[in-house]
Amino acid sequence: MNKYYNLLGLHINKVEEFFKNQNIKYTIKAIKGRKDQEKLTIPKVIKISEIDNGVEILITYFTDSLK
Repeated sequence: MNKYYNLLGLHINKVEEFFKNQNIKYTIKAIKGRKDQEKLTIPKVIKISEIDNGVEILITYFTDSLK
């Protein structure tokens, strides 16, 4: 899975754009915590797995630490 290693930690919009440009089918699954959800607003990729007909992108939400 080293070929997608450089996409980890990026915002989901950039990763979606990459897969669309490569014509690779993808699905997105999100992990959400139960606390402080209003502060967790930035979706970032934490795992990319190859599946039968494309890839599965696992995201979670982070805070904007600059606020």
